[in-house]
Formats: sequence, C-alpha cells, structure tokens
Amino acid sequence: METNKIQLVTIPVGDLLGMISMAVNTEIEKLINNPRLGEGFKDDVLDRKQAAELLKLSEQTLTKLFLEGKIVGQKSGAKYRFLKSSIINYLSTKNN
Repeated sequence: METNKIQLVTIPVGDLLGMISMAVNTEIEKLINNPRLGEGFKDDVLDRKQAAELLKLSEQTLTKLFLEGKIVGQKSGAKYRFLKSSIINYLSTKNN
C-alpha cells in the first residue's frame, strides 16, 4: 500500500515569478489567437477614454501610442476605437 508523501521544494522567488508570468502570457496568447477558447469571450469595442482607463494611461498617451503604431485601433473622424483584445495584446507584448 502506497501512501502519499508530501515533499517540500524550494524555488527562488525570481524563478517562480518567471514561471507564473510565462503561464499567464501563454493563456493570454491562447485567448488572443483563438477567442472562442475563452467561454463567453466577447471582444468589446472601447472608445479612447475606456481604453486609456484600462491601460491606466492618459488619453493623450494612448493617442501617441496609437499614432506610433504600438497599439492597434481605428480613427474615424475625431473618434478613436480600440478592440479590447488589441489592448490585451499590447500589454502582453509590452511585458515580454
């Protein structure tokens, strides 16, 4: 009869954070590349104010990132529109 043994393993904090970051980035990439994997996933359209709030940036900084091509969006007249997945993609690539 086999008993379950508990083993204590130590991992340096930096390595643990790296493993967690890699796992989270992998899951975000899966959702971005195939949004249907996330049950109930809906790609929302955000205006400039909503996108800036999500990124915790000013609207001016968001506009600058858009004009530099770092964030994908669309400008129609004076209005800007961003897909939530594009914001998530920017965040995931920024952290790599």
